[in-house]
Amino acid sequence: MSEFTQVATIPKTAARCKAEGIGLSEAQLRVLCKRGELKHTKMGHSSLIYWPNLIEFLENGSQEAKPPAVGKIRRIEE
Repeated sequence: MSEFTQVATIPKTAARCKAEGIGLSEAQLRVLCKRGELKHTKMGHSSLIYWPNLIEFLENGSQEAKPPAVGKIRRIEE
């Protein structure tokens, strides 16, 4: 696929996924980036995805998943 680059925005990465038969939509890529499961770089308002990082994620899954920063309730000792 010479028309695609190794680093691309989410819409272009979704287009490459579609062209190569990988079932990831633009919305799914955005969620993976937002959760921190898929390595990406922010450039302004855009997220750039390195293609080999996406392939590694698909093969191995997310090993750096972070717990949510909010939403936990802890008991306060009296």
